[in-house]
Amino acid sequence: MLKLVQIVILLLIIASLILQILVIFGNYSGLRKLNIIRVELTRPASSSTGGLFGGFLDTVDKSVPDYLTVGLFVLCEGNNGTEDVCTPPTFGFRYSSTGILNTIQEQIPEYVHSTLSGIQKGVFIVSAAICFLLLCYSFYDLLTGSKRGCCRTFSLFTIATLALLFCIATFVVQIVAFNLVKSGITKAKDDLFGGLVDNLVTITTKRGASAWLSLAGFISLFLVCILSILSVCCLKPKAARRNEENYEMGPVAH
Repeated sequence: MLKLVQIVILLLIIASLILQILVIFGNYSGLRKLNIIRVELTRPASSSTGGLFGGFLDTVDKSVPDYLTVGLFVLCEGNNGTEDVCTPPTFGFRYSSTGILNTIQEQIPEYVHSTLSGIQKGVFIVSAAICFLLLCYSFYDLLTGSKRGCCRTFSLFTIATLALLFCIATFVVQIVAFNLVKSGITKAKDDLFGGLVDNLVTITTKRGASAWLSLAGFISLFLVCILSILSVCCLKPKAARRNEENYEMGPVAH
């Protein structure tokens, strides 16, 4: 029974690690739908008109993409039915591009670049690294489970707890980032021409699938912690149980 629980623990850790890797590579080629934020820009049908102003709107419509997507390392813009244009993966979103992507990069203050770089390295990458370390440690524990001592058990719980905390941090960061972007766009719309920008383009901010992958990874690690406690408290190796039974029985009198 103990071996079965250890195998389940190992599979849950692998699942969490895969989910975290998908988050890190979200918005890369082939994983465009795995993003943190998707901003859709659509021109209202009521804004169509003729004349000089209509020509101006047509020019704006052609220069503004249909959507923007934000991944952990990559920003993309695209139009429905065409290939996305994306920035190279960088720390802190420091890149060289053109069009609206370049405009976004220029509007990001330097301290925000540094903060984003710190989050990318110190939260997401570290979280995946700790999860990988937990995977290696758990695999070693599976192979030598009967020799588990107090030191190894403590180390395993420490690594599992750290992996759990960092994984939930990746989820929280994405939720906070989405709320900040959404509120920032709303404020900018209200400040720009008193909200008349809605007559030119409708901006919709959507949460991407990346945050839910992080949440699923956290749930997997939470189950790992529960099963690890169960394996220590209720399921012991046969050798350990035999030693306890012999100790309780004591020496047999002749």
